[in-house]
Amino acid sequence: MADSISSPHPSLGSLLHEIEATPPEYWTDLLDTLRQFRQNIPSATLPIVNAEQAQKNQAAIDLLNSWLDDNEDAAEHQQTWDFLKTALDEDRLSDRPLFP
Repeated sequence: MADSISSPHPSLGSLLHEIEATPPEYWTDLLDTLRQFRQNIPSATLPIVNAEQAQKNQAAIDLLNSWLDDNEDAAEHQQTWDFLKTALDEDRLSDRPLFP
């Protein structure tokens, strides 16, 4: 048992041996402790970022930001919306308007 404690990386076998040596009525507590311990371990892995995908993402972000920065007035937006509603309601198979 001293080998598994002094070893910097205990084997899965030694961990399983300790679990098997623990009475089953304590397994729930052991599992809770293990989960709590695992949640407190800092993540050592950094997300893998594909440079090409990051560039595409940034281009999409820039496009969305440019749309937000548009200084068109509300009247122009309302005029465009009215035109689109009329165009979409024309030649419908139903007599009901798409946008009442």
